[in-house]
Amino acid sequence: MKHLFKNPQKKGKIYISYPNDKIIIELNEVKIKNLKELNDKKGFFLECNIPDIINKKTIEKIKKIDSDAYDCLKDNYDLWFINNKNEIDIDDIYINSYDDEMTLILSDKIETDILIDDIEKDKYEFINFINSNKKNKNYVVNLEIILLGIYITNTTIINKWGIRYINIETIKEIEWNKYELEEEWKYDIIQFEEDTRDKIKKMEDMIIKTKSLYEEIIKETDNKIWENKLEKLKTIILRK
Repeated sequence: MKHLFKNPQKKGKIYISYPNDKIIIELNEVKIKNLKELNDKKGFFLECNIPDIINKKTIEKIKKIDSDAYDCLKDNYDLWFINNKNEIDIDDIYINSYDDEMTLILSDKIETDILIDDIEKDKYEFINFINSNKKNKNYVVNLEIILLGIYITNTTIINKWGIRYINIETIKEIEWNKYELEEEWKYDIIQFEEDTRDKIKKMEDMIIKTKSLYEEIIKETDNKIWENKLEKLKTIILRK
């Protein structure tokens, strides 16, 4: 497996094992769930849903690359990091780049062509379009991505993918077929479920907090502290 990736190079606090061959993959009808700015402020992470039926063969290829990267690491890690005193269990920290979803990188360091309805746009026009059309389902996003390499730290090992090409086409609502609409609503339900569970968890934590605070109140003997804690309890309950 050694031939698949090059010896890792140190880049700041991380090591990157670049692929020997350029690997470019096309993704169709991608659903962009979330955008997050990169730490260096020179690009964005795109959290994406990749429709599995439309991209079946592509997803299989990505999974194969993840598997090959893992095997390559297992075969060469001791040789690559012979002088590294930190003992790392690859199985504990290796993460597949595809796991129902993918996080892709749109960076100033990667030359990316962006088209929206056949008109060239820059990165920030694309970001503004996505942010302005979160509730609009009448557009299709197709991407071309390139494997950046295996990114290795003491806590995480993962293949990272950069975006080389973005093509967005807005379409009329009547052009959506039954499958596409059902897929859209499937991901909306997933997002709704995640958001709802987060809210429930926060409320449950708040209930535990208020009960604990109440127990403190009924045991408090100092009147001033008792008043402060009671006021705090009132604030929490009335703010719900």
